[in-house]
Amino acid sequence: MRRTERHHLKEDPLAAGVLAVREAVAGSGAAGIIVGVIVTAIVVIGGLYGWQQRRLIQSGEMLATAMAVLEAPVASESEDQSNSAGTYSAIDDKLEAALPLLRATADEYPSLPAGIVARYQSAALLVTLGRVEEALQDFEVVAEVDPDGVYGNMARLGRAEALLSNGDYGQAIAVLEAETASSAVDIPVDAVLMRLGVAYKLADREAEAIATYTRLLNEFPASQYRIDAESELELLSGGG
Repeated sequence: MRRTERHHLKEDPLAAGVLAVREAVAGSGAAGIIVGVIVTAIVVIGGLYGWQQRRLIQSGEMLATAMAVLEAPVASESEDQSNSAGTYSAIDDKLEAALPLLRATADEYPSLPAGIVARYQSAALLVTLGRVEEALQDFEVVAEVDPDGVYGNMARLGRAEALLSNGDYGQAIAVLEAETASSAVDIPVDAVLMRLGVAYKLADREAEAIATYTRLLNEFPASQYRIDAESELELLSGGG
């Protein structure tokens, strides 16, 4: 191999490792070939592991940058913003600044943990900004990429909330009903039942709302939503 080619390979350790193995086993017979294949596989796996680690670090850094904006302070009207680096004049301004950073992280690393978190946060921001249709798309992507994970479950619940805010009660009810039957351990079923009762009430399905609140009280007597469920039952029963 020419010297210039070797120089370029030095910049790519994975390719250089494969080259070294190939040259080492050249003319060594079948045993050498087998050893070469094994060593090559180790080199490739090691290279891929290093590449994946770099992506994890890079994605984490991008997410951290976006979250720093999202958590930045909002100045009150009486504060002098000229001396407040990283301070925003309004919440919407801060959200609009964080959104493209979150979307960039999600688009660059869609299947990595940081990318999944970024897309979920993006969807939540979009709901707050009133861009419900875009939020629904992001929630759906998260649920598809992380179907059995915490963020996948949260995305389905977030999608239900977005549908409720958009007046799509039927679709929200379908999502929430499915979640009440989920076997996922990180699904707060009592919270889902509470929101399902609200959805039934908004859809003028009072009998189903009553049944849902009653189920919440019977199955989760110590739930933090107990008082709310009892209040809703009283209102629906004509006692309020």
